[in-house]
Amino acid sequence: MQLQINYVDLILIYVIFAVSLNLLMGFTGQVSVAHGAFGAIGGYTLAYVFLNHHWQTFAGMGLGVVFAAIAGIVVGIPALRLTTEWLILLTLAFQIIVVSLVQTLTQLGGTYGLQNVTPLNVFGHKLLQPTDLLPLFAVLAAIVIFICWRMGESPYGRVLRGIREDELACRSLGKNVFAYKLTVFGVTCAMAGLAGALLVITNEIASPALFSFDLSTTIVAMVIFGGMGNLVGSILGATILVLLGPFFENVLSFNAQKAALWRLVAYGLVLVVVMLVRPQGILPEGAAPIRWVRARMAERRHEKLSPELELAELRGGALVDVAPLVDEETAPPPVPHVGALVDAPLHDDTLLEDAEERETPASTEPVVQVYGLTKRFGGITAAYDLSMQLNKGTITALVGPNGAGKTTVYNLLTGAIRPDSGKVLLKGEDITAMRPDQVALRGMVRSFQDVRVFNRLSVLQNVMLAVPDQPGERVLQLFGRWVHSTRVERQVRERAMQWLDFVGMSALAPFPAGALAFGQQKLVALARVLATESDVVLLDEPSSGIDEQWVDVMLGLIEKLRPQGRTVCIVEHNLHVVGRLADHVYFMELGRITAEGSFEDLTSEQRLAEAYFGTA
Repeated sequence: MQLQINYVDLILIYVIFAVSLNLLMGFTGQVSVAHGAFGAIGGYTLAYVFLNHHWQTFAGMGLGVVFAAIAGIVVGIPALRLTTEWLILLTLAFQIIVVSLVQTLTQLGGTYGLQNVTPLNVFGHKLLQPTDLLPLFAVLAAIVIFICWRMGESPYGRVLRGIREDELACRSLGKNVFAYKLTVFGVTCAMAGLAGALLVITNEIASPALFSFDLSTTIVAMVIFGGMGNLVGSILGATILVLLGPFFENVLSFNAQKAALWRLVAYGLVLVVVMLVRPQGILPEGAAPIRWVRARMAERRHEKLSPELELAELRGGALVDVAPLVDEETAPPPVPHVGALVDAPLHDDTLLEDAEERETPASTEPVVQVYGLTKRFGGITAAYDLSMQLNKGTITALVGPNGAGKTTVYNLLTGAIRPDSGKVLLKGEDITAMRPDQVALRGMVRSFQDVRVFNRLSVLQNVMLAVPDQPGERVLQLFGRWVHSTRVERQVRERAMQWLDFVGMSALAPFPAGALAFGQQKLVALARVLATESDVVLLDEPSSGIDEQWVDVMLGLIEKLRPQGRTVCIVEHNLHVVGRLADHVYFMELGRITAEGSFEDLTSEQRLAEAYFGTA
């Protein structure tokens, strides 16, 4: 009986390892192969203070968790600025360094480790047997699972998934990506330290063999096997892989050494099969047994599943409430039906006529002011001495041939690239040296020519991610003000649905954004930008890559931003778009603004007409 309970204890320890690593890998997309090393920090700390300073086991366990968290933050500061490939190499190097140190330092027992760690003492009662340890391990595992679930399945977790999908797009929505990654890295390393301490308590020894590279690879295998981004899958993966050991020893009657060898072979075979047959793991992201049971019960009652539920079952994903909860008093102006916009196409001979009939905006209040902006990449001058101004409630176009530097200007304005010289003012504040997330929080956001939607997130989640000032995106409020953050989350969903309704995409709210047509993705990206409620919106070629039907839809939506008081700037090649939308146009050539004025002024200038507009 004690042997079987000991396996349960081991499963709980590995559940802590696997669930915490899944929060880092599956949710945030940061691959670490050093989870065993952080476990070693927690385990060795416990053993050292217990044997040398006679600390109580709980105190040593807590100190090990703290040290593992600190080590995670120290390693994470340089590591999390790297690409995935370099992050793997750096964490691998850290794993090797930690194991080498504990093998070398005599204070830590060298090759033999720190032995004679006596059983855990709880309020004067020694936990001598695995059955004694089981309740404690179960409680600690439940706490870790709860923390990971709360962080992963919340607005905070939505940001983590956004970081996993596209860091630049996430930063452009006002999220401090590095702070999120560092926080998760520190928290998960602390959890690994806890699991390492429990592993030492179970084995009554802290040794290099206990925390070798095999441990780290085993934990990674559990996460991949169970399913990336699915905590239930990690629990299942940990259970199955831990039980491989007793399977070889007790069922196949292998000796301990042979069983350990075959267990490693089994790990490799399982991973190969999973990657070939089911790369998403046993339980894909969003899948849950309760949802499967619900679907089977519906079948037994001969009930037809709703299309949304069928979609969720096929994807293994979570359902979202797609009811358009729109408050008529606060909702944005409704967009006309797609057909209504398509019925009135814009033709070449109406460009100048439309431009002449459009009223000149009354506001001349500057919102964005750019002075002498210059940026060089080696011998290439991407921007030189640029000066421009965006006024409130107007639509400004930035045009020019390919390679003129238009997208570079957007990168400079939003902080994605630091200028060599010059200044950018947003509502009078100097934002030249600010990060993209800081610029976005101050009221200037951008879209991207290549859309950059978060493909594996639903359409609704894409837009919800952009809604500003969500308490659930902050760890302390996520746990400390649960009711408040839950109430705000409902409001965020309603607001996101309003913006999806504004662009005509509310019916597609539960669908993954990556499954939409490119034109639909453009509309979702527009809704996402607008959901930030920023005063200044920079749109990078909103009409590129989409057919005429979607162009007319997009232009109709952008025109509705002017009466909302939004300041809009568009980078555009399409003559139709510039003529219909722009109140003021800047013309760029080779990184310089060489002309500005109204659309009529620029099209009437023969040099510009020949160089870009294609008329003479």
